[in-house]
Amino acid sequence: MSDVVTDQRATVRPWHVFAFGSVLASIASFERVHGLRSGRQYVLCHQSPALNHLTLVALALVAGAFLMAVVGAATATMRSTPSRPPFLIACMVAALAFVVAADRVDAGGEERAAQLTAEAVGEGRCDYTPQVYSATPGWFSW
Repeated sequence: MSDVVTDQRATVRPWHVFAFGSVLASIASFERVHGLRSGRQYVLCHQSPALNHLTLVALALVAGAFLMAVVGAATATMRSTPSRPPFLIACMVAALAFVVAADRVDAGGEERAAQLTAEAVGEGRCDYTPQVYSATPGWFSW
């Protein structure tokens, strides 16, 4: 009888990449939707295209995290040779980087909203129905 030694090291598989990125993107999306209801709100007397732009960038980054997970897992699955763990780990790190970047962009948006609110208080009152900006705090907005 021959002794068969199996490799018991932890390996990263394509579905790990998909699961990791999908969970991160889902949590980040939930934070933003939940933040619209329970986050800090800023009343703005003037329209701010910069805040609208920052919100869209943050949402695009969250979508990028999910896309990175899908593309990384699909690429690893469709290759004729098995993907090496560094590629899969790089995909997971990239998905995490997208979520961290989205949280940092949202933090910048909140700072801008606070500045605009402070400026509006100095002016007195709004001439029209004010816009409400809801901050969407994330785990990585330190």
